[in-house]
Amino acid sequence: MPLLCYLSILALVACQEPPNDHQPRPTDAALASRRHQGPYTTAIAAAKRAVERDPNSAVAHRNLADAYARDSKMTEALEAYQQAIALQPDYAKAQTELAIVLTRLNRHAEALALLEEVTRATPDYAWAQMALGLLYFRQAQYEQAVAAYGRAVALQDDYGEAWYNLGEAHLKLNDYAAAEAAYARALAADSTVAKYHYGLGTALYKRREYAAAIVELQRAVALDSLFARARFSLGNALLRSGQQEEGRRQLALYNELEKQEKLLAGLRTTLIRTPDKTELYHKIGALYGQRGQYEEARLYYLQALDRNPNFAPSYHNLGNLYLRRRQVPEAMSLFRQALRADSTYVLAHLALGNALMMQEAFVQALASYERGLHFEPDNARLQRGAALARKFNAASQTQD
Repeated sequence: MPLLCYLSILALVACQEPPNDHQPRPTDAALASRRHQGPYTTAIAAAKRAVERDPNSAVAHRNLADAYARDSKMTEALEAYQQAIALQPDYAKAQTELAIVLTRLNRHAEALALLEEVTRATPDYAWAQMALGLLYFRQAQYEQAVAAYGRAVALQDDYGEAWYNLGEAHLKLNDYAAAEAAYARALAADSTVAKYHYGLGTALYKRREYAAAIVELQRAVALDSLFARARFSLGNALLRSGQQEEGRRQLALYNELEKQEKLLAGLRTTLIRTPDKTELYHKIGALYGQRGQYEEARLYYLQALDRNPNFAPSYHNLGNLYLRRRQVPEAMSLFRQALRADSTYVLAHLALGNALMMQEAFVQALASYERGLHFEPDNARLQRGAALARKFNAASQTQD
């Protein structure tokens, strides 16, 4: 799948409701909180229990569908959303979320038909109008997208996401003044969102106002240092303004980030087709970790462990995330879980030894390094760790 196509689908998947949603809300606040924390099997189990307690509750079925969707179980999510809508045919929130699931299953025509139906039946539901606009945009129907986004912001004047998307559609139609105005309204709603600054910077760049564009694009990358497209536009604006060295540096950063984003896009597309493959979740988590996006990494490692509770690499990488935060006991527990899952996993022996060194438990650290060396006698990091553990243990005994 081309990256731009993937990004347009991702925008639809990630689109957020405006805060004045009047649709039915989950009644179990704890469930909603747990869904964001993982592991996801726990959230799904809790949602299933809620359905069992009240099988005629459209909200309960919608919550179950949402838990499935968060865990990339799109077929199960589809069925649960359909059940929620069967119980409450005017449930616009569930219908809009169902349309998003359909896009993730590449059933775009069905999603579009559903959103057109929802917006006819519930014309004052701003989120559905914006989701409809995103689908029109994906299909290069930019004038229809402008109309849908326009209805969304007419319903909610401070809907920053809809204003931003309206700017994107105007930009595609080469109406740079209208795009600039829409991005400015998005920033008036929330000036802390990197892509709103990026949008405005892009519109200014298109109008050849390079100095003003640089200001906005620098704000974008300051807010989100991993924003590849903002780096690209900033690099080009700097080159246009004669700042060659910095422009080339930004474009080099863009090239590296773009490679990562393409890899992520490919992995996440594959994940939709094979949602139960443990290794895919782990690879995505590892890539997020390399990018410094540690919370995203944590969630993907948890999803990997939901699929396979005996997958040692994810326990190990989760432990490293805790170790970064100096939560050493929690990290050690995860390293030990990795070794219970696979006693030959050398990286976990090394990591546990390092954590024990931080605790000044030199004898136990040495034992961990030596267990790792049993499996990889020539591992240089284990050898260095063992030598340091012996040295510090001997020093501590001399002091005693």
